[in-house]
Amino acid sequence: MAYIQKVKRKKGVVYRAYIRPTGLKPVTKSFNTKREAVQFINRLDDDKRQIQVFQQNKYKTPLSELIDEYLNTGYTGRRLKDEKYKLNFWKSQLGSKQISEITRMDISNSLSTLPSHLSNATINRYKASISVVFSFACRYYELLDNPVLHVPSRPENNARVRYLSNTERTELFHSTKISKWDKLYLITLMAVTTGARKGELLELKWSDIDLNKGTAYVAITKNGEPKVLPLTNEVISELHRFKHQRPQLVFNSELKPNKPYEFFKLWKKALEQANIQDFRFHDLRHTTASYLAQSGASLLEIAEVLGHKQIQVTKRYAHLCIGHKQKLINKVMSNL
Repeated sequence: MAYIQKVKRKKGVVYRAYIRPTGLKPVTKSFNTKREAVQFINRLDDDKRQIQVFQQNKYKTPLSELIDEYLNTGYTGRRLKDEKYKLNFWKSQLGSKQISEITRMDISNSLSTLPSHLSNATINRYKASISVVFSFACRYYELLDNPVLHVPSRPENNARVRYLSNTERTELFHSTKISKWDKLYLITLMAVTTGARKGELLELKWSDIDLNKGTAYVAITKNGEPKVLPLTNEVISELHRFKHQRPQLVFNSELKPNKPYEFFKLWKKALEQANIQDFRFHDLRHTTASYLAQSGASLLEIAEVLGHKQIQVTKRYAHLCIGHKQKLINKVMSNL
């Protein structure tokens, strides 16, 4: 039995040919056109010798070719440029080696060549990038094992909780309002009030914004699920200032309107003007969670706002919920 599946990707459509021969492992391969997929099926279907040759050759595929096919037909994430950068590292290390010959030691030795200044978390992201490529090979190249799964991840310290004090928040809002980029205050305010990630905000389109309902729709998040951001009155008021603009993106580049604005330098300048030390844009997300925790929100409520799939990640804010816990204990236990 053979059939063709039309697969929609962010960069366009690919056509995946499936052949399920009797007594042999199934064969699958992706193509940019339906015609190529049909030709592939016509060439291999009902010819067991050709199928066996194809399957044997798949194991001989160089890693560089596998990576290219994965990026063209299998990658569904938001940060393609970042993913390509990491996978180019693997091409430079093991690109010419056949996928069936790559071992756990090859992966481990390659990771050890990364610059020593990189954090464990960053090294783990390099490891994760090649792991999904081998998982792709296991699904579509009939590779028997993913060697990356046998390499332990490095321990990460994700306990950092840096958030803005009331004074820092006031100063930061003031410095962003007078920035050369007229939307720096808006993106900072949205980050604090929604808990959204920088990438989620930068990819927002005006079509995602409903000013009447006061919501913003995020189609793709880090955990792969869409979410709706409730917008405060102040955010809605700021958005009204820019809604007349033509570009699709809310936070568009002035030179390339279809690209997000690169505001790192202006962000650093705003921090300096506000005299705020040791603070990253991502810490605005911690600020959201911390404010919620101190206002009596439960960990489950905080997890829902931030989009955490695992409550373990949200537990870093548990110590900030002490005021809410005290009120709860006093309410329930005061008459004992």
